[in-house]
Amino acid sequence: MKIINYTEAVNTTDKEIPAYFTHYYKDENLLFFDIETTGFMARNTTLYLIGVLWYENGQIKIRQWFNDDGQSEADLLSAFHTFCKNFSMLVHFNGSGFDLPYLKQKAKLLHTTFTADSGMHQFDIFKEIRSYKKIFNLDNMKQVSIEHYLNINRDDTYTGKELINIYQRYVARPDNIKEHILLCHNHDDLLGMPQISRILNNKTFFEYLKPHDILLHEAMINDKKDKLNIIFHYPDYACLPNRIACSKYGLYLNASEQKANLQIPVIENTLKHFFNDYKNYYYLPVEDTAIHKSVAAFVDSEHKRKATKSTCYIKKTDAFIPCFSEENTDIFQFNVDDKTSYQLLDSVLSEDLQALSHYVILCLKAFTT
Repeated sequence: MKIINYTEAVNTTDKEIPAYFTHYYKDENLLFFDIETTGFMARNTTLYLIGVLWYENGQIKIRQWFNDDGQSEADLLSAFHTFCKNFSMLVHFNGSGFDLPYLKQKAKLLHTTFTADSGMHQFDIFKEIRSYKKIFNLDNMKQVSIEHYLNINRDDTYTGKELINIYQRYVARPDNIKEHILLCHNHDDLLGMPQISRILNNKTFFEYLKPHDILLHEAMINDKKDKLNIIFHYPDYACLPNRIACSKYGLYLNASEQKANLQIPVIENTLKHFFNDYKNYYYLPVEDTAIHKSVAAFVDSEHKRKATKSTCYIKKTDAFIPCFSEENTDIFQFNVDDKTSYQLLDSVLSEDLQALSHYVILCLKAFTT
């Protein structure tokens, strides 16, 4: 087994500890890791490289354990297992889906113990962002695809599949060129992990902002009165690494860095508010409305009938916007089984800016559902 160490200066913003971790996991001691193998199944393949990256005294440190003779798998596992004891959080890219299960299966086959991850918090970058593929407009969520999306450059040009053959030829006849190719791929994967972690700011932006994080700049109805346009700012720990332009549920979002423009459709129509406890209501056909049984007691029987789920409503003509809160009790629909619901435009356009900020948060979350 060979041990290779690198030290890199944190000389650019994209190489600093990612803001997502400094904000939400500031007390964690982070260890990024990645493995290289000759296939997916531990039983029939070889573990030939484990690499780790961590931050120390303002520098990026990288260590690789290289199975240079094709027979050092157990040594790699042991070295990694021991090294992990110095850290509290293990960060990886799809490590939950591949790397960790592979290492555990490999340890079982070698009749050794691997519990390096059992005492550590786990953070899988891939799992956290995989649902954002459409928002990022990517064909896949592989690490190299995200690096390309974020304009991150890497020296390595080989795929994992191509490296399998290179490693097999290296074991048969070692040379510095092949070794450099094998190490470079893992090195660039490790160095890329903190850099692609900038994309986690999108998760903060769409899912974790609070109403007090929204600094409203402008909220106005357009001339056609069919759009509510909201311009707002948000904190630097949610600063977007790339411009986002996406639409969903009639919403349109254009956001860059710490400023966003959110357009919300406005409809002027007559909608219905349905009561859930329809068995306690009567429907008045002439008036086309429902009333509670306590009031219906004073209505002649020929002018009322027991309400059903689809007739237990009152109507309102007004300006409406989409509703994204299941907790909102004052919602309106065209029909009882409609999946789309609405709320009054005036419910967010009030002197209470908190209501509008809260609505913006609900709209942002809707993009990820």
